[in-house]
Formats: sequence, C-alpha cells, structure tokens
Amino acid sequence: MVVVLRLTRRLLDRVGPPTPNPPVSTTILGDWYGHLVYFGHQRYVLLVSEHSRLPLLLPGRDLKNLTHNFPEALTQVLGALGIPKETIAREVDAVREAVIAATNNRSLLGTLNDFAHMLGYWLFDEPDADLVDVALRLARTPVRPLAGTFPDRVTRRLLGGESS
Repeated sequence: MVVVLRLTRRLLDRVGPPTPNPPVSTTILGDWYGHLVYFGHQRYVLLVSEHSRLPLLLPGRDLKNLTHNFPEALTQVLGALGIPKETIAREVDAVREAVIAATNNRSLLGTLNDFAHMLGYWLFDEPDADLVDVALRLARTPVRPLAGTFPDRVTRRLLGGESS
C-alpha cells in the first residue's frame, strides 16, 4: 500500500525531488496535496486529502521527515473526527509508505490556497493554537469542489465514521 504526497514547488525544494512517475495511491482518502505556509516566524505544512479535502496541519520544522510525521498527524485528526480505530489503523498503515510527487490538480491547489488564507487569520489570532483543533476547524468549512459539502462529513462517509 502506498500514498502519494503531491507537494508544491516551495515544499518540494525543502523535502526533496519528486518521483517522476508516481504510483496510484491505494488509500481511501487518495493522494495528499501539500503546501508550505508561513505565519510570522512560524512555518507549517498544510496537507489536504484528494478525495475528501480533509486538511492536516503539521509544524514545518522537520521537513525532511514529512513522510514519517504524516501518519501521526493523520491518526490524530481521524481520531478527533470519531473514525473507528480499526479504520484509522488501516488508513494509517496505508500511508506509511509515501512517495513524493509534484502537484497535478489545480482544484486541489485552490483548496490549499483557500485554507492557507483562513489559517492566516486563525493563527494570527491564536499563534499557539493546537494544530489538530485548527485542522478540524478548517474541516468544517464548506468546499465548493465538494458541492459545498464539508470535508469532515465527506471523510466520515468515506471511512465509515460517525455521522455527527
């Protein structure tokens, strides 16, 4: 099982070169798109799921280990969404082998940019905010490519979590 992390040029420059012909992700949530964002002196990695637009937010300190830090961040957000533990374990096991690639979907780049703008306001007001809480706040934002549906609801539907 494998997941493709499709990163913007800004993030690829710090993580490493992309794989030229990445495999197809075998995860339920699909590829993950990532962007490096700065707020003040802080740096963060914003990741968004291809299929549900679920956001994850990681500190931007240890970029060379992004593929190793990603599963833990995913575990925390899925747990906070009420996804069953067995389902979390399957999805997280599937993302442990990650391939780095370049972005290839303008719609997902648009979602990354929209979320990054929202983060600028939230992290300005709460610079020490819990990153899982901030990701959950973003996940409760309607996303136009999902027909105005919310990423948290789409994620629960795809993974069989609670409907609330």
